[in-house]
Amino acid sequence: MAHRMFLAFLALIGATAIAAVLVTGGKYYVTPIPERAFLSEHKMMKPSGTYGHGLGIVGSAMVILGIAMYSSRKRIKALWNLGKLSSWLEVHMFLCLLGPTLVVFHTTFKAGGIAAISLWTMLSVMASGIIGRYLYVLIPRNVKGNELTAQQINEEFDRQRAALLETEVGQQLLKHIDAQFARIKRPENFRATVRSYRAMGALKTNTRREVHAMIKKRHVAAKTGHYIERIITSRVTLIQRSLVLLQVEKLFFYWHAIHLPFTAIMFVTLAAHIGVALWLGYRWIL
Repeated sequence: MAHRMFLAFLALIGATAIAAVLVTGGKYYVTPIPERAFLSEHKMMKPSGTYGHGLGIVGSAMVILGIAMYSSRKRIKALWNLGKLSSWLEVHMFLCLLGPTLVVFHTTFKAGGIAAISLWTMLSVMASGIIGRYLYVLIPRNVKGNELTAQQINEEFDRQRAALLETEVGQQLLKHIDAQFARIKRPENFRATVRSYRAMGALKTNTRREVHAMIKKRHVAAKTGHYIERIITSRVTLIQRSLVLLQVEKLFFYWHAIHLPFTAIMFVTLAAHIGVALWLGYRWIL
């Protein structure tokens, strides 16, 4: 519940920020570019204007902060116990989605030269980040968000098995779901990985239905039933992710090989854009 409220809070902040920008400059943004100079808002809304320039600064600062804080959390050992890595990733994603959006409004949907290179590189990093987030959730992790080793995965399977063996209905469900997933082979290429994951997703949904129906039919106590359902859900999710883990880790490696250079290029072009702006005398409100 707390996690959902946290995500809802981030979504509310993002939606409020974008709504505020649209309310302030909606008329300006929908006006054809050649006609914008004749609007009273032009001096404030143009990229070098007080408002437009501010959007660029705030958006860029959000991107820099989002990347710096998440990278620090992953690489600095002293920060490893400071909250869940998954929560840091969610804040990172929030900042690196909202930031580029504000930068787009800063450009007023037109950019050239270094600014254009910086903008499109930033948007490319944002898009690849969304793909990376999808791959991230496919890798088995502990409650702190750290990737599980093969030994830890096996230990988690053993813990789930022991928990289900405590009750008769749990024993039957354990035998049933393990038999269901045993028919799915470990994929050997990307195409097979997609097929297997989708098949396991459908099987996972059906399994949840069957588990709920069996628990209800056996008149299992509510507390025990919820506990068994939670263990079963955790087990089928871990089976699903373990079977595609090898291929997902390969994809994650290739993703890093693309995402990191684009991030470096983004920082270089952003620094160049800021340098040129300062050289030309654009100081915002300072």
